[in-house]
Amino acid sequence: MKPPTIIHRDQDRQQGHWGEELADSLAVAEKLSRRKAMIGLASALGAYLLLRPTRVVAAVAAGLANEPNAAVKTGQFIFPRLQFNNNMATGKHWNISPMGDVILRQKLRTLTNVNVSDDPKIVRLSAMDEMCRFPFVFMTSGGSFELPDDELQNLKEFLTRGGFVFADDCMFEGSGDKDRFFQSYRQHIGKIFPDNPMREIPLDHEVFHSYFDFTTGSPHMQGTRFATSNAAGLFEPGTGRIMTYICPGDLHCGWVCRFWAEEKNMEAIKMGINVLIYYLTH
Repeated sequence: MKPPTIIHRDQDRQQGHWGEELADSLAVAEKLSRRKAMIGLASALGAYLLLRPTRVVAAVAAGLANEPNAAVKTGQFIFPRLQFNNNMATGKHWNISPMGDVILRQKLRTLTNVNVSDDPKIVRLSAMDEMCRFPFVFMTSGGSFELPDDELQNLKEFLTRGGFVFADDCMFEGSGDKDRFFQSYRQHIGKIFPDNPMREIPLDHEVFHSYFDFTTGSPHMQGTRFATSNAAGLFEPGTGRIMTYICPGDLHCGWVCRFWAEEKNMEAIKMGINVLIYYLTH
């Protein structure tokens, strides 16, 4: 049976601020059992920090060492939304459904020991100095887009300096291809890294097993699947580290916890957490 097409409400499309009322209206899902004790991960991270301290943000040391209630309130991990110029009239822009970001941050705290900040943050792709203060950003939209030259160069510099972009396709609701954001993003990465195009992330890659196990790749909520693992990455030459991760399956709509059953929504949340844990440990 063909899955239903999810149509966003007008109020979701018009949401352009990050008010406190948004956090107050969260839908709280059941707490999941952890795949493994977080203390084991914290111990492994301790050894990792000694080897590669420059690649792990302070949030790891502060947030993964203790249980959530006892987490040190310094060095918090910040989950910013990336503001970029989408010059296509898709009806879904960079600020679609910010509630999904809030819920993912909440579940990151309750399902792991990461010391994550509750404060919403917007980072502009047009402001390189601002971007450099936040080495992780989340990017989503629906439909094709074309970045201006300055934002394209900033994206290249951000990734080259070690920044990480977690991108997700918010499915295009018109006729034709549903994964237009996914296609546009990969094309932009191909422009700035012509000798290193994005490629499928293999099923045995640690991003699918960093905290929860996903043996069939990234969960697919709706839209158009990609290859076998349903996710693509830009791999850093020499190290193989994923510099940016994108999937076409609309994980973000799963984070919103309104369109599907709880179990399916939680699969999207768990995959989001996997990507964050991968970033924090590389």
